[in-house]
Amino acid sequence: GIEANPDKCQAIIDMRSPSNLKEVQKLVGRLTALSRFLPCMVETSKPILGLLKKANRFQWTAECEASFQHFKERLSTSPVLAKPTPV
Repeated sequence: GIEANPDKCQAIIDMRSPSNLKEVQKLVGRLTALSRFLPCMVETSKPILGLLKKANRFQWTAECEASFQHFKERLSTSPVLAKPTPV
């Protein structure tokens, strides 16, 4: 199967919670690079993506933190894409 780049996964795992818009943009870029290994990425990252809207003032909420921790947890288990098994 295809394995996610461990360095890219580790970069997200080692990140601290974003404290400004630039850090959120960096996080979203890193998540996007690994999106094929993260099922339901768009749905799970909605609280974080909402921070990118110009109308919103930056506020890292508990919902954002939960989403961030979810991604860290998923990436800590070396995601792998495998060919589907024919039935």
